[in-house]
Amino acid sequence: MMAKSKKPICIAVSIAATLLLGACAGGQSSNDFGNSATVSASPQMLSNAQLESLVSPIALYPDSLLSIMLLASTYPLEVAEAYNWRSSNASLQGSALTNALNAQSWNDSVKSLISFPQALTMMGKQLQWTQNLGNAYKLQPADTMKAVQTLRKKAQTAGTLKSNAQMTVSTDASGNIIIAPPNTQIVYVPTYNPTQVYGPWPYPDYPPYPAYDPAWGAMSFGVGLAVGGALWATPAWSSGTINVNNNEQRPNRGLIGPSSIANQQRLLNDWKNNATPQERQDVRNAAQRADSAFEKNATAQEKAQASRLDQEGRSAIAADRANPNATREAAQENAMREQARFDENRDRFGGFRGGGFGGGRMGGFRR
Repeated sequence: MMAKSKKPICIAVSIAATLLLGACAGGQSSNDFGNSATVSASPQMLSNAQLESLVSPIALYPDSLLSIMLLASTYPLEVAEAYNWRSSNASLQGSALTNALNAQSWNDSVKSLISFPQALTMMGKQLQWTQNLGNAYKLQPADTMKAVQTLRKKAQTAGTLKSNAQMTVSTDASGNIIIAPPNTQIVYVPTYNPTQVYGPWPYPDYPPYPAYDPAWGAMSFGVGLAVGGALWATPAWSSGTINVNNNEQRPNRGLIGPSSIANQQRLLNDWKNNATPQERQDVRNAAQRADSAFEKNATAQEKAQASRLDQEGRSAIAADRANPNATREAAQENAMREQARFDENRDRFGGFRGGGFGGGRMGGFRR
């Protein structure tokens, strides 16, 4: 039985405020490969050739930086914000930069990109690629990691990937190629043209995605970057997940995947079975307060959008109950998260500042 403490209320409020909105889908955005961010019963998956094209500009980056970039790509709106913000605040350095970053609400992966100007510029200037990369990693994490490993092995065979003063190349027990900096506090970010480092490119229909500078040649390195605590993630190659070293000072909003959906359902079932009458009433009161604030302060446009999302959410919930699909539900959760982030950004610049978009009106949970 769950302990009767404030913890169940926190779980339930979190579920009521975010998880119970999970069936709501954001807008539609197609990428160059014909894949779509629109949530559907059977999300279109990318082929190995398409995935290798997507990751080719960064597959030879150090593991930790690659992990940060994959996570950040699932927050394309925040990447765009961070890129523009850094361009407007180029003079900030040291503690002034740290303090200014602390005031931002971006995901930690996006904040960490500030320490890597080349990576931030690549992602900020090529937002379509960033979104495509994020969509691929959300739905096909293991396949995305496999594509990275395939390209690393091609580069190793071509003789362009090997240990040097800037990076250490090794192989783990499962045969995965690991790239790490010799000094964990100093990171060298490689520049390379994917058409030159992997040997003959085998997919004429899907050449390396042009997120890189075509003037780059074979692999080279600039100055080392003192990164401090900017690198805090590593890939789990076999599963496609990313291991994150969280702490209380830097909580991380992680990517939602099929396993997250199963865990959410477990938490919800635990709540349904063990919450006290008072805890249930507290959640209802919180939802009613949020809904009242929304009705009082939201614009007509926001109310119309809330009504549309509410209806879409109810339809998605019905589909989830009739045909459970963790991959589809994960896509729904991520689409909802991006929509909520978009609304939060708009609200910060003069819109509704109540208890989150839609207040407490959108509810229900799959199954």
